[in-house]
Amino acid sequence: MAPKKGKVGAKKVEEAPAAAAPAAAAPAAATPEKRKAEEKAEEPPTKEAKVEEMVEKETDARSIKGVAVGEIGFNTTDLTLNVIPTMGGKVLAALTEGGMQYFVAGARANVGMKSGRYMFEVKILELLAGWNPKGNAAARQVLRVGFSTASAPLVLGTSEEQVFFDGEGGFYVGSTKGTNSKRFFRDNTIQVLLNLDSKSPNSNTVSLFVDGVRAMQPQALPEGLVGKPLFPHISFRGVKVLTHFGPAASKELPFKCHMLGAASEADCAKAKQVEPKDGKYEVLMPVGFPDEGTFEWLDSFLEKNPEYV
Repeated sequence: MAPKKGKVGAKKVEEAPAAAAPAAAAPAAATPEKRKAEEKAEEPPTKEAKVEEMVEKETDARSIKGVAVGEIGFNTTDLTLNVIPTMGGKVLAALTEGGMQYFVAGARANVGMKSGRYMFEVKILELLAGWNPKGNAAARQVLRVGFSTASAPLVLGTSEEQVFFDGEGGFYVGSTKGTNSKRFFRDNTIQVLLNLDSKSPNSNTVSLFVDGVRAMQPQALPEGLVGKPLFPHISFRGVKVLTHFGPAASKELPFKCHMLGAASEADCAKAKQVEPKDGKYEVLMPVGFPDEGTFEWLDSFLEKNPEYV
C-alpha cells in the first residue's frame, strides 16, 4: 500500500501549483497598468525638461543704422553649370535630363555677412522627378542650406569652409555631422540665421528655424570661419527652390530678426563679380588621358584662372 500513498501524495503536490496559478496571474496582469500609470506620472517632467533645453536666448533686433545693402542675388560665377535661375534669380532649378538629374547644384549669394545678426529663407516649390534610364535608381532629392566663404566649393559638402543643414535633419561642418535637427519638406519655410553680433550670448553661431519655429539649438561656427565674411549658400538636387533675402520675413521668428536684404552695408561683404568684357562667356573642354594628371592640371588651371567655374 505504500506505493499507492505515494501516488496520492504526488497528485496533491501537482494540484497545489495548479490551484495557485490563477492567483499568480492576477498581479502579472496588473503589471502593465501599473507601468502605464508610472509612465504617465513621469511625462510632465520630461516635457518640462525639453522646454528648458530650448529656451530662446536671442532677443529682438535693434533698429538698423546706415545705408541698407540693397538687392541680393547670385553671380553667374557663383553658380554651378547645371543651375537655371529664373524670376530674377529668386527661383533656382537644375537640369534634370540626360543624367544631369544625378548632379547636385550649388548657388552662393553675392552678399555675405561680416558682423551683425541676419537671416535668409528658402522654400521648396516643386519636387522634380527627372529622367531615369530603365533599371537605374531614381536620384534622391537633396536640399542643403547654410553659409560658406567666398572661396569655398560651389557644392555644399566636405569643405571646412562651409557649414550647413540638410533636409534629413543633419548639421554639418565640412564632413563632420553634428547634432540632429528637425527635418524640412516641401512648402516649409526654411530660415537660416547667422549671428556674428559680439554682444549676443549666441555670438558666432548659426541656427535653423522651420516655419518660424527653432529646429535645434544654435550651432557654434568652427574656429576657422570666425572672423571671415560668410555668404548664404544653397545646394540642391531634384527640387525647385525659392530664395528670399528680404527685406521682410515671410515667417516671423519668436523674436525680431532682420533679413539679410535689410542689413546695414557696414555689416556686409560683397562678392566680386567677374564678367567677360564683351559679355560673352567661354566654355573650355579639357581632353586628357586617364591617370595622366588631368585632375591635377585642372586644379592648377582653376587656381590661375578663377573666372572659370
